[in-house]
Amino acid sequence: MAPRSFLPGANGTQADQAYSLLKQSILRGEFPEGAFLSESEIARRFRIGRTPFREACNRLHNEQLLDLVPRRGFLVPEMSFHEVRDLLEARLILEGVIAELAAKRADPSQIAALEGLYKTALQAAAKGSMDDQVHANTEFHLQIARMAHNRELEALLRGVLDRSTRLFYLIVRSSPTLERDTHDLLKPIVQAIRKKDPAAAHKAVIRDITHGQMNVLGRELWEKAR
Repeated sequence: MAPRSFLPGANGTQADQAYSLLKQSILRGEFPEGAFLSESEIARRFRIGRTPFREACNRLHNEQLLDLVPRRGFLVPEMSFHEVRDLLEARLILEGVIAELAAKRADPSQIAALEGLYKTALQAAAKGSMDDQVHANTEFHLQIARMAHNRELEALLRGVLDRSTRLFYLIVRSSPTLERDTHDLLKPIVQAIRKKDPAAAHKAVIRDITHGQMNVLGRELWEKAR
């Protein structure tokens, strides 16, 4: 992989750019879980100086994406079973309610936007672009939250989805039939909301979430998580 570096004229300070580069690399799983970040390796790979590197790592530590071990440095934490379970439970509860509200409250322009995001997700899956697929899937679910017309629920879901990004990358990697899964799982959500059927929308969203989690955890751990 060719080194990525700061772009001339890019917005933000060097620390901001270092933060963005490191965060995306952590979320994509480019650094092994349980491994310490090497300042010299990061400097070579991303052309990041010592001060921007440390400032970026401190921000990521505050966001719980890095652990700080005294006298050893910054560590990429492993996603524990309990962390995965907690995110799963939060999504199941939040998105089930959100889907029902969206089916009741969405206006035609919002439904059209959701259909557009579904098509974008299909295109990303067909191209095999992991970054595009994760982004499209996140935007699809956030659009459902916007359609619920409840800002508190939208804000809660946005936070849960942000903390679930590392898990989303694992889901995409573990799916052997990504394009078909995207079609089979997202299309019923769009159809249920278009028909203004809250029960069907709830069922379709729960099916989407549980399918992805089962791909990552396997059925035995999935049943344990539930």
